[in-house]
Amino acid sequence: MNWLKRLLNRNKRRIPDALWQTCLARLPFVQQLPASDLGRLKSLSETMLATKPVTGAGNLELTDEIAVLIAAQACLLVLNLTLDLYDDMVGIIVYPSAFIVPISEIDEAGVVHEWREPLSGEAVHAGGAVVLSWEDVENAQAFGVGHNVVIHEFAHKIDMARGSANGFPPFLRDYHQDIGARRWQRAFSAAYADFSRRVETLDRQLSGNFDFANPADAQRYDALFATLPMDAYAAKHPAEFFAVASEVFFLQPQPLASDYPEVYTLLAHYYRQDPLMRS
Repeated sequence: MNWLKRLLNRNKRRIPDALWQTCLARLPFVQQLPASDLGRLKSLSETMLATKPVTGAGNLELTDEIAVLIAAQACLLVLNLTLDLYDDMVGIIVYPSAFIVPISEIDEAGVVHEWREPLSGEAVHAGGAVVLSWEDVENAQAFGVGHNVVIHEFAHKIDMARGSANGFPPFLRDYHQDIGARRWQRAFSAAYADFSRRVETLDRQLSGNFDFANPADAQRYDALFATLPMDAYAAKHPAEFFAVASEVFFLQPQPLASDYPEVYTLLAHYYRQDPLMRS
C-alpha cells in the first residue's frame, strides 16, 4: 500500500497509470466510458482517496487496488455531479467478508424485535462511514442482475443528504433544475408500488416450505424472479428501490428502461449520464 499511504499524507498524488488500468480491467461497465470521462473519474477518485480515509477492518489487508476499485465505483455516481454529495461520509471501512450488525425493528403491534444479521454493505447516516464487505465487492457479478454493493451503498449515502434514506435524493441547483420534485415522487412511487406487487405475486408462487438451501427451490426462485428488471430486494423500502435501481441503471440498464422508462429517464437526469448510449 505504498501509494495509498503517500496519498493519505494529504499530498495530492496521481493514481499510478498501471494501477488504474488494472482496476479498470475489472470494471467492464466503467471501461465503456469515453476517454475524457475516464480521465475525470480518475481525478475524482484521487480526490476522494485524498480526503476520505479507507480503512481495513476484521484483519483485512487493505491494498491500493482495493482502495482504487472502491473509489472508482463510488465516483462513477458523481462523475458529472460533485463529490460534495459525499460530504456526509467520514470515510470507508472494508471488511474481508460479511460483517455482523445488530438490527432492531418495531412491528405493527409495537413489539420490538432485535437480532444480529450479516451484511455485505451499510451506509451509516448522520456523518457515518460506508462499510463494505470486500468479498461481496469482489464477487458482485455472482449475485445476479446488476448487483453492485459499492453503487448500492453510495446511492444510499447520496440519498441520506436530507437525513434518513427515503428514495428522494437531494436536487442540486447547479445540476438538477430539469427535475421536478413532484415528477420524481409520482414516478418513483408508482414504480415502487408496481414492483412491490410483482414481487408479492411471485412470492405467492413459491411453495410454503420454500428453502434456499434446497437446489430445486433455489432454481425455482431464480427462474421466477429473473423476470424482474432488478433484484426483489428493491421492494423492501423506497430507499432500497432507489439504491437497487441505481445499481441496474449503471450495470444493466435495458430492463429498467423497458419496464420503468420514467424511472430510467429521471435517473439519467439525476446522474447526468445515459448508460444505454454507451452499452
